[in-house]
Amino acid sequence: MWVTLTLISIVGIAAVGYVVWPLFGRTEGPVSSEGEQLADLLTRKEVALEAIRELEFDHGVGKIEDADFERFNRILRNRALRLIELIDARYGAADSTRTPFFQLSEGLEHDILSRRRVEELPPNESGGRLQEE
Repeated sequence: MWVTLTLISIVGIAAVGYVVWPLFGRTEGPVSSEGEQLADLLTRKEVALEAIRELEFDHGVGKIEDADFERFNRILRNRALRLIELIDARYGAADSTRTPFFQLSEGLEHDILSRRRVEELPPNESGGRLQEE
């Protein structure tokens, strides 16, 4: 009986040690390449811009009141601007002599406009009438 308890104790201690060992092993964080960080920032920027587009759509169809729209729009635009500033600061802006806020605001507006999916052509592009069957 003592032999069985000793073997169970040894196996138990080994199992606990195996599970706990990684917690005490490395203290450094995960290694992330610069490209992965840039990709993460760009993805977060795209998500913020998409959220702005959806907010504008919801406001346009009347789902969101004006006061809520203004508040959420300001929050989302500030988030997008901070991400753009961070990307420019870490990975370089195209022209460092520009006024940061106005250039970022213009860039943000351009990005938002380019992502809107508004169809400008009428459904029947030929201009003719649909034939009745």
